[in-house]
Amino acid sequence: MRLLGEGGQGAVYLAESPAGGPVAIKVLHGRLAADPEVRRRFLREAKVAASVAPFCTARVIGTGTLGVQPYIVSEYVPGPSLDALVRGDGPRTGGGLDRLAISTLTALASIHRAGIVHRDFKPGNVILGPEGPVVIDFGIARTLDAVTTTNQVTGTPAYMSPEQLSDQPLTPASDMFSWASTMVFAATGRMAFTGGSVPAVLHAILHNPPDLSGVPEPLRAMVAACLAKNPADRPTTEQLLRDLTSGDGAVRPGGGAERMLADMVRPSLPAVSVAPSALNGTMAEPRRSRGPLLAAGAVLVALAVAAGLLLVPSWPARDEGGGDKAAATSSAVARPVLDLAAYPTVDVADGFDGAARYDGYQIYSDEVMPRIKAEGGRLTCEAQVPFYGWYALPGAPSSGDTVSMITLGGFAGTGKQEDSVFVGRIKDNINYIGAWYNHTRKEVGIDILVDGKWRHAPNSASLSLAPGDRLALVLSGGTTVTSYAETGGAWRRLTTVNLDLKATPQEWTRWRHGFALRATTGTVTLDAAEGYSAAG
Repeated sequence: MRLLGEGGQGAVYLAESPAGGPVAIKVLHGRLAADPEVRRRFLREAKVAASVAPFCTARVIGTGTLGVQPYIVSEYVPGPSLDALVRGDGPRTGGGLDRLAISTLTALASIHRAGIVHRDFKPGNVILGPEGPVVIDFGIARTLDAVTTTNQVTGTPAYMSPEQLSDQPLTPASDMFSWASTMVFAATGRMAFTGGSVPAVLHAILHNPPDLSGVPEPLRAMVAACLAKNPADRPTTEQLLRDLTSGDGAVRPGGGAERMLADMVRPSLPAVSVAPSALNGTMAEPRRSRGPLLAAGAVLVALAVAAGLLLVPSWPARDEGGGDKAAATSSAVARPVLDLAAYPTVDVADGFDGAARYDGYQIYSDEVMPRIKAEGGRLTCEAQVPFYGWYALPGAPSSGDTVSMITLGGFAGTGKQEDSVFVGRIKDNINYIGAWYNHTRKEVGIDILVDGKWRHAPNSASLSLAPGDRLALVLSGGTTVTSYAETGGAWRRLTTVNLDLKATPQEWTRWRHGFALRATTGTVTLDAAEGYSAAG
C-alpha cells in the first residue's frame, strides 16, 4: 500500500485488489476510532454512500475493521483534482466548464437523493479522471435523518456555506453553496470570497457579496443564486440541471424516465464486500468503463425533465412574510426562453413619447406616488422621499395568455433598500401581479397581491440587470405566472408561481398591463413598456 494523503478523519492509501485493480482505502484515525459512536457512524456513512449511483462519484466497494480502526474501500480514480488542474493549467472555459458543471451537479443530485449532505464539496474533492469528473470523499458526510446541527466547523473555509459557520442545520442547500464557490474557482482561478486571513474569508462568506466577475452566463446567474446567504433561497441540483439541459422546455411523454431515475439510488450494498479481518481481504472486481455511466447520468436527468418529473420553479422560494400564500408551483410548464412570437396581439406598446396617459395606484400610504414624466422615449420617475406607485398602461388586454414587459432605464443608485422596478398586470391598489427587480439587492422575484393580501409563495433569486435589459411577466391559463429577463440579448426564465385566483375571462380584462417604480429616494427611469396577448 502507498499513502496518498491524510485528512482530519483518517489516512487514505492506494492498494491493489485481489483482482488486480487499484483501490483507495480510507482508514479512520486511531484517536477517533477509540470512540464507539464515531466508529459506528463512520461505517454507517459508508453503507449509505454505497447506495449512491456510481456515475460521477467514486464507488464504495466495501467496509471492514482492522483492530478497532474501521476502513472504507472505494474505487481509485486516477487523475488530477480540479484544484490542481486549475492552478496548473488555468481556468476551465467553454464546453469543458459546462460539462464540469453538469457532471458535478449530477453527482450531487445522486448524493442528495440518497439522503447525504457532502459537507466538504470543493475543487480538491473533484477528480478529473480519464472518463470524466468524479466527486470523492464522503468521509465527513452525514445522513440527513441523523444530523440536524453541527457543533464544530467541518470543511474547507473558502468553500463553506454560511450555515456551516453559524451552527445552523445542514441540508443539501449547503452543498449548493459549496458547488457554486467551486464553479467560480473553476471558471476564474480565484475564490468567490477572499480575505487576507481565514477569519476575513469567513466574514466575507457571512456578510459580503461574491466576486463573480469572469464567470460566463448562463452559469453566472445560477452560481449567484446558489451563493445566497439564506439556504432557502438557493436552487436545488434538479432545478439547475433542468436549466442547463432543457432545450425548448417542452414536456414530452415517457413513462420510462421515472423508473430509471428511481434506479439512480441503489437500495442495497454491493454484493461483494471487504473481509473484515485484513485490508487485503476479498474485494470486488476492478471497475469497468465509466464512460457510459457518466453519459447515462446526464441522460437520466434530461429524461426526467422531459417526463415532467423535475418540474420545479427556476429558483427556490424565500418567505417574504405576511398574507395568505399559495405554494410555488411544481407542475406548471414554463419555457426557459421567452418566445414573443407566441403573443402576436399587441395590446400596448408605449415608447414614452408623451402621448399616453396612465392611471396611477398608490400601494402603501407611507410611500408617496412619484412624479412621472414620459417624453423623448423615456419615462422618468423621481422623488426626495420614499415612493412607490403602479401605473396602468392604456387599453385592456384580452383574457387569454399575456406577456407584460418593460425595458430598464436607469436606477437611483443610492444604495438604499428600495431601488426597484415592476412589470405585470394591475387592477387597482389592492390587486396586482408583478415581476420585480431590486437594483440594490440585485434580486428578482414575483409579487401577487389580491384583495390586499399577499398570495405569492416566497420566490426571490439573485440576478444583476442593467439599463437596456428587459423584464417580463407571463400569465398562462389564468393560473400560472412566470418571470423572465433578457440580458445580453438572450431571454431566460427566472421564477414560476401558481396563481390561486378564481377569475373569469371577463374579470381578467379588468387587469391591465402595467409597471411600477419604487425607491427610497432619487430617480428611476424606463425606456419602454409593452403588453402582448396570445391568439384566441
